[in-house]
Amino acid sequence: MASVFLNGEIVEESAARVAADDRGLLLGDGLFESMRAYRGKVFRLAAHMQRLRASAAFLRFTVPTTDEQIEKNIAELIRLNSCAEAYVRVTLTRGASAQRLRLDGAGRATLLIHARPIQVPPAEQYRNGARLIISTARQNSANPLARHKTLSYLLYLLARQEATDAGANGAILLNEHGQVAEESVSNVFLARGGTLLTPPVHCGLLPGITRGAVLDLARAERIPVAERPIAAGELFDADEMFLTNSLMEIMPVRSVDRRGIGDATPGPITRRVQALYGAAVEAES
Repeated sequence: MASVFLNGEIVEESAARVAADDRGLLLGDGLFESMRAYRGKVFRLAAHMQRLRASAAFLRFTVPTTDEQIEKNIAELIRLNSCAEAYVRVTLTRGASAQRLRLDGAGRATLLIHARPIQVPPAEQYRNGARLIISTARQNSANPLARHKTLSYLLYLLARQEATDAGANGAILLNEHGQVAEESVSNVFLARGGTLLTPPVHCGLLPGITRGAVLDLARAERIPVAERPIAAGELFDADEMFLTNSLMEIMPVRSVDRRGIGDATPGPITRRVQALYGAAVEAES
């Protein structure tokens, strides 16, 4: 039986309980971070925790313990659950409170941590690339929650289900201006004329930790990078395309709405970014 960390103690997952009036359950009033551990160590844990704390501050509540203690709790869960290569999720809610529709009045925040064996997409998808659709759902660039990883996840689930129904691996969300925002669980990069392109945060997207790592690595290697709005039609003019998130790392894309992207998948810049990211993981873990 797997163990989880819940509000100060490690318990069996089947015995974990949250309050019936927890605001994460009733109102989606909470946040989470999805992370990947290599050889028992979470990659870029500090960046994940910085984002979690910044989002909690924006929503006017706090993480009820230190980053050091969370790191220790994760390490203990990885040991107990025998998953050195792990999917780690930290879930934070405002906690239990009366039904007041305000961002205050709750008691101590609820903190839940999972660590499970990692499940990544099949090797064939990395070799040949993911097949995507453009979702009919739209992200709102003015939505302040778009840049925070909240428990309110239904928009992304709708897009993901639309992709599944279409036989695709994922779905791109456009914003109200018809610009690329993000994929349902990842950030989007294009390569065109030797330059990496990705939408800026103001287009309505989560600033992913892997997205940030790729931008840093590319700039350090003098790969030209531009963060600018990307019209939907530009997807089909790209030489290459890939997705990024902490669990799947760098995923090449071979088609969008059944139209091929570039001449080969993965392309040379995608392969170079994959190698740079792999080297960073190796060095830091």
